[in-house]
Amino acid sequence: MTQPYLVEIDHVDKTFYTHHFFQNDPETGRRVLHKKQSVHAACGIAFGIKPGEIFGLLGPNGAGKTTTVKMVSGLVRPDKGRVFVDGMDVERKRLQILKKVGVVLEGTRTSIWPLTPMENLVYYGNLKNVKGHVLRARAAELLQFIGLKDKMNIQVRQLSRGEKQKLAICIALIADPPVILLDEPTTGLDVQSSRNIKDKIFEMTRTQGKCVLVTTHDMHVAQEICDRIGIINHGVLVACKPTAELLDYFSDQVFEFRVDRAPESGALDAIPQVRGVSVETNGDDPLIVVSVDAEIEARSEALYATMQRLQQLGLRLRSVSQRQQTLENVFLRLTRAPLADGK
Repeated sequence: MTQPYLVEIDHVDKTFYTHHFFQNDPETGRRVLHKKQSVHAACGIAFGIKPGEIFGLLGPNGAGKTTTVKMVSGLVRPDKGRVFVDGMDVERKRLQILKKVGVVLEGTRTSIWPLTPMENLVYYGNLKNVKGHVLRARAAELLQFIGLKDKMNIQVRQLSRGEKQKLAICIALIADPPVILLDEPTTGLDVQSSRNIKDKIFEMTRTQGKCVLVTTHDMHVAQEICDRIGIINHGVLVACKPTAELLDYFSDQVFEFRVDRAPESGALDAIPQVRGVSVETNGDDPLIVVSVDAEIEARSEALYATMQRLQQLGLRLRSVSQRQQTLENVFLRLTRAPLADGK
């Protein structure tokens, strides 16, 4: 490895196969293969995460996000490629990796329900070689931070879904690992707890040098906390850029023209150098949204041509502005586009 990554995923592939059977002979009970399907959950995925960095992995349901997280944690073996944590091959050093990675997986039962939150933290701390007063102090601190101090001696089965999610996060942090893997960490959490988790992520990365891999469907969370974002679709990493750069990628291509009335259908077709035009009528004055080429000369020509067309149509121009892209807009544009066009 040429760069000081805490986590490095080196062109990994992973395919899952499903088999569907039907009953062929009611007397013998023999089963015959009816259908075989394959899902390519990871296709040549490659990226690294440096110490002190928050990396967001976004994608539609079934895109391969959770599979990627599981390969980093050692729960799933890649068919091809290698995964490194702190310079160690996850496939060869599973026991050592266990102590270096804290993981929260969405929808999984991490905690042991007959035990209390404190007992869970003591149990998992001992598994990761955290002992004695250090373990007790860290467990109490985590429960205080996450808002479970009052529930520390209640069986987990009596906790709400959100409280179980909070405990899962505490379990991931109990050994103070350098690598944190969070699969939808704020699911089921109230606003204050979600805020606490985000603050804790910042603290761990900025002051303690940990690296965090987070998957989320909440674009606001990703845009707020992630230093860099990868967008995955059908197992393919279609984008991997710093968050600000990813937002800027499309920001110079969309302009808004606010006018006094909506143009007739087709009146704005075939404007030179304009990629696409849409009309939004949610506000008091219609908004004409124009997509143009990123190249500066073509963009200039498109804007002048658009204003000329508006003038020809007798529309009064209220304002012109450049649309600020949100991560959600970028995400939808990339994941809806053909993968061959992904950047």
